[in-house]
Amino acid sequence: MRAAFYPTVFFEDDVKQVRHYLRNGALDIGEVPVPALGSGDVLVRSHYSFVSVGTEKMKVSQARMNLVEKAKERPDQVKLVINTLKEQGLIPTLRKVQERLKAPTTLGYSCAGTVIEVGSDVDEFRVGDRVACIGEGVATHGEYNAVPRNLVAHVPANVSLEAASASAVGAIALQSIRRAKLELGESVAIIGLGLLGQFLVQLCRANGCRVIGVDLDPGKRAIAVQDGAEAACGPEMDEALYHALRISGGVGVDAVFLTVSTQDLGPIEMSATLVRDRGRVVCLGNTAIELEYRSWFGKELEFLFTRAMGAGIYEPDYFTRGKDYPIGYIRWTANRNMQAFLDLIAQGKLTVPRLITHRFPFSEAVSVFDKIASGELSHAVGIVFEYPEPERGVFELQPRLLTFGGEQPCGAVRLGQIGAGNYAKSMLMPYFPSLAGLSLGSICTTKGANAEALAKRYGFRKATTDAGELLRDPAINAIMVATRHGSHARFAAAALEAGKHAYVEKPLATTGEQLAPIAAVLGKRGTEGPTLWVGHNRRFSPLSQRALAHFKDVEVRQVICTVRSASVPADSWIQDKVEGGGILVGDVCHFIDLAIYFARSMPVEVSAFATPDPGHRDESWAITLRFANGGLGVVHYVCGSQKGLERESIDILGGGRSAQIIGFRRLILRGGPGGGMRQLQPDLGQKAMLQAMVAQFSGAPGAVDYTESFLVSAQALLAAQRSIAERRIVTMEPRFPFGIG
Repeated sequence: MRAAFYPTVFFEDDVKQVRHYLRNGALDIGEVPVPALGSGDVLVRSHYSFVSVGTEKMKVSQARMNLVEKAKERPDQVKLVINTLKEQGLIPTLRKVQERLKAPTTLGYSCAGTVIEVGSDVDEFRVGDRVACIGEGVATHGEYNAVPRNLVAHVPANVSLEAASASAVGAIALQSIRRAKLELGESVAIIGLGLLGQFLVQLCRANGCRVIGVDLDPGKRAIAVQDGAEAACGPEMDEALYHALRISGGVGVDAVFLTVSTQDLGPIEMSATLVRDRGRVVCLGNTAIELEYRSWFGKELEFLFTRAMGAGIYEPDYFTRGKDYPIGYIRWTANRNMQAFLDLIAQGKLTVPRLITHRFPFSEAVSVFDKIASGELSHAVGIVFEYPEPERGVFELQPRLLTFGGEQPCGAVRLGQIGAGNYAKSMLMPYFPSLAGLSLGSICTTKGANAEALAKRYGFRKATTDAGELLRDPAINAIMVATRHGSHARFAAAALEAGKHAYVEKPLATTGEQLAPIAAVLGKRGTEGPTLWVGHNRRFSPLSQRALAHFKDVEVRQVICTVRSASVPADSWIQDKVEGGGILVGDVCHFIDLAIYFARSMPVEVSAFATPDPGHRDESWAITLRFANGGLGVVHYVCGSQKGLERESIDILGGGRSAQIIGFRRLILRGGPGGGMRQLQPDLGQKAMLQAMVAQFSGAPGAVDYTESFLVSAQALLAAQRSIAERRIVTMEPRFPFGIG
């Protein structure tokens, strides 16, 4: 059992982190809040962070390209922009692109330091432990990093933290050797003798292999020979082939490792020449790949990629949630590769210090990256940032909070925001300045750099990584929850319990267990109690409002929502059962809400069917709602069949009248006054929704309280889930709290 005592830690007023901006490639070292510590995280004070020269040069250089050059470099991103343009129109697309360009990102994915705090679920680390950390976005160039437990490893007593800070690159090298399936006595060629190539030289030698290296830089070639390579030559084919044949008995090397980053086809062509019949080529670098048919087919060569540091590094359950793979099934995870790398250093089989050719104070990080991008440090092998030693003694714990100048929030609605995903940043927050009666108190995100940047951009008075700061702040009377779906209900319930209004991005909850505390709090509220809002914006589109008015005197309406959506990749966070809950709760919920809104009646029965799709890509749903007044609502949602058609069409029928909303660009009305509306750009109602939210939260005269209406939609979504799972019609209670049975 873990001891209950923890020493208190002081966080300096100026916690520093390198921030990188995609818009123009600018870099700075900014003051940010200490990162949020999750239950499975370890908070580490950095002593050293390692620069991956090739990877980080690529990132900085790409960011400094103009937009045309960026588009040529990342055609995959251009395709995403075009798809967004087709579905959402010009203005939302421009906002999303601009937000991506403006948002700061972090650099670095390998560091080492001292544990100063551990999450509640972590029992393998203690305050004061010396550890190495890996992982993009978590083991950054920053004074503090909150790192998930599976990406942290103890550093042996006889290994320096400086050497341990290279663990990410070492784990990548080890994983590539495992992918190559090297055997004792085999021969290897390593093309590219940067840090990764140098580690491969030593590791291949430790594995009993004969090694040659290829690189333009004579200094790097000399280091390789010093560390055990039998030869190291320049990129001339004849010389490289001579050495490859010499160490392989004239047949060609068994494996080639490509670690270079280049658009030149020379390295890939050389690899096919140096390797033996049915040999292996393992690609680790961002190199141009064009496999010449005769060479590769003639030798029946095997071309392999290696997936970074090891198994789990791209899996949310492993990376974020700390779930490990049983060793009997997955021997070499990212963490086990880290441990193996550190053990090899401890045993003296890997020499790291002479590979660290440059050491800089962390305060000089910006100038160092400028030199890397310009090529001034092209001869560097290993570059380390050194951090000031943490102060010693007993210190006072300080909040994870930055306060900026300005007056206390004074609007009728004083907002604190938890989370700031892409949707919130591009579709909601740009409207904040125009909302009368709204003032911005604090913004909370898990990454300090993001919180600080958004606070400055939109005028929040405080930036924090601790959501509790917002819930405890008496100056805040409303909370906006814009996190990933799995945490919506938890934050909404906490806000309502604290007596604050709660805006929650859809869905309100992904399970009945999540929704129950919210319904319980709302059941206890008085007339002056907090209210609830859910981000179902389509209700508030001007086309929806006009269509609703068209049926003013018609009591019974039939509503049909047809959605033709693009497929969502199976590895998207939205498809993750914990974080996203799937497309049904993430997007279909919008149209369940819209059907209820147009029907103007309580749903009493829900029947739903879903297509079986193991990959969760081309899923479809058919959901029918029977309303208390006799009306019907149908939601037909199809993934993967959107080409050439508007994504959404809404048909409302009844009383001899009809209304059809097409893509939220066009409205056709028939019967009654008739007519319609047409818009150049789709308007999904975000601005009008936020205006109505401010009116509800402030208790403005004539404002509608939508609390119970939004709760009905959430219950109807859960009823659809249950109907699919249990293959039956699910009933709903037509009174608060609208239970399902």
